[in-house]
Amino acid sequence: MLLINQGLRGKGVVKMMEVIDLTMRVSPVTKVFPGSPQPTFVAWSRFDVHGYDSEVVHMSTHTGTHMDAPSHFAPGKQAIDGISASRLVSQAVLIKVPKKADQLIEIADISEEVRQGDTVVFATGWERQYKNSHYMTKNPGLSGKAAAYLAKNKVNAVAIDGPSIDAGFDGKFTAHNILLQAGVLAVENLCNLDKIGKKKRFTLVVAPLKLAGASGSPVRALALLLP
Repeated sequence: MLLINQGLRGKGVVKMMEVIDLTMRVSPVTKVFPGSPQPTFVAWSRFDVHGYDSEVVHMSTHTGTHMDAPSHFAPGKQAIDGISASRLVSQAVLIKVPKKADQLIEIADISEEVRQGDTVVFATGWERQYKNSHYMTKNPGLSGKAAAYLAKNKVNAVAIDGPSIDAGFDGKFTAHNILLQAGVLAVENLCNLDKIGKKKRFTLVVAPLKLAGASGSPVRALALLLP
């Protein structure tokens, strides 16, 4: 819990804000998109020799819980370091839409009100399949029509509790092409969405590394919930 002071008609009001970590742990055994390298951690210095510990990490910028910049599917558009910091803290709307392998999220599934500038977070329940071998290949994702609907509504980002906003079978990456070319960010591999409970709206913080010219970055994703 985090104590937040808020002014209310000249009086200080203290509220308890809950912070929920929506981020996967990255390790050498983290599941990665087929063809991507497994994360590798190499000790670079040792405390007993150098007086400090440090590591070198080798991994894709699209590892674990991560953000896709528009340049990931739209060369010439914003890279991850060009994304305004104001877009990294947003109002999020949680849409619980249970899906099975290869199922699509359709416009009809978007039951909650979506406002311009929202980050739309889809809780499909697929994170519970993480230990299964098909987690990276048979995940649910957005249909083209659903992606176009969200792009038309000018949302800030689309986030999901699976490895991709596209279904595992979609080799054309339909949702990626529609959303990223429209400047909509994508956040993938969220977890712990069930801990948000019955809240429909919350503040979402998604903090990527400011990697020059990169198409994406691992992030620390946090849900901030007020009572």
